[in-house]
Amino acid sequence: MTDLLYDSPILTLEGVNYEISSIDLISDEIAYLNLYSDKYNFTYAVVANETTINGVLQTSAQMIIDTLNA
Repeated sequence: MTDLLYDSPILTLEGVNYEISSIDLISDEIAYLNLYSDKYNFTYAVVANETTINGVLQTSAQMIIDTLNA
């Protein structure tokens, strides 16, 4: 299970803060988050029904995108 905290524009993953440069819809269940910080720049895959954002289970990749674009 992946637990994310999001307070626009900051996404916290495993205690580290990142900003989202873009989000790619890969399938109905997978979205790629392109994340960056002062030290890192990488792509992170998140999966529906395996990801929570601010404590809410995300049931589709589109829901993940909608939550992160709100």
